[in-house]
Amino acid sequence: MKTEQVEGTVEKVAGKAQSAVGKLFGDCKLQAEGEGRQASGQLTQAYGDALDSVSSFVKEKPVAAAAIGAITLLVLGRLLRR
Repeated sequence: MKTEQVEGTVEKVAGKAQSAVGKLFGDCKLQAEGEGRQASGQLTQAYGDALDSVSSFVKEKPVAAAAIGAITLLVLGRLLRR
């Protein structure tokens, strides 16, 4: 598990708690900040999931990953020359 996944989960839980406290006390600003933290945590967790998937793919299929990287560099090189 990547650190981004753990950080994202922690941020989501903290945001949910902050949002609940804001709702309990009728503080719209605190509630909105909590919902923002939840969204931020979700993005961070999704980023960690993507990193984990790419890492697994590279470990399982290194030749395919190298070929994809080479093709990507070739295409980018041609696009940037224009």
